[in-house]
Amino acid sequence: MDAETFNALFKVGTPVRVFPNTREDPPRITRTRTPAVQVQHGLAVVHVDGIRCGLDTRYVDPLPDDYLVEA
Repeated sequence: MDAETFNALFKVGTPVRVFPNTREDPPRITRTRTPAVQVQHGLAVVHVDGIRCGLDTRYVDPLPDDYLVEA
């Protein structure tokens, strides 16, 4: 999904399940911290609470707004 579509569907602060390394690793539950942006080669990335680097939106699963987020 490109950054424009991601941002249209999910606002900053959306609860998400992220896979920081690969989908085989345990996920983390957090919130988006920034809008998604397009970077090299059309890759869309978004920053989330608790992780320094931007994450590929393919490894970010949006959750319902009332989903309990880890501290």
